[in-house]
Amino acid sequence: MAVLKKEFTDRMAEIGGVTKKEARRGYELFIETLLDYMGRDEKVMFHNFGRFEMKTLKERMGRNPQNGDSCIIPEHQKMRFYPSETVSKRIEEI
Repeated sequence: MAVLKKEFTDRMAEIGGVTKKEARRGYELFIETLLDYMGRDEKVMFHNFGRFEMKTLKERMGRNPQNGDSCIIPEHQKMRFYPSETVSKRIEEI
């Protein structure tokens, strides 16, 4: 099951002891700031959490899943997250 924005921010409010409105605003500010840095092609690193960065994916051949025809997927940017060792170990424990 996927966690939606409302559920996530409600949990943030509960854990952080803030109002739901404050948690939503914090979430929105985080996303907006992250996208601002990604748009500038900057790496965003959080100690003991991980880093976000933009990667350029090269042009390649793909396939249209609707009809099976080959097509060219042009070079494009993709945001990537690389978890820290701390996060990776914690996920393995779950």
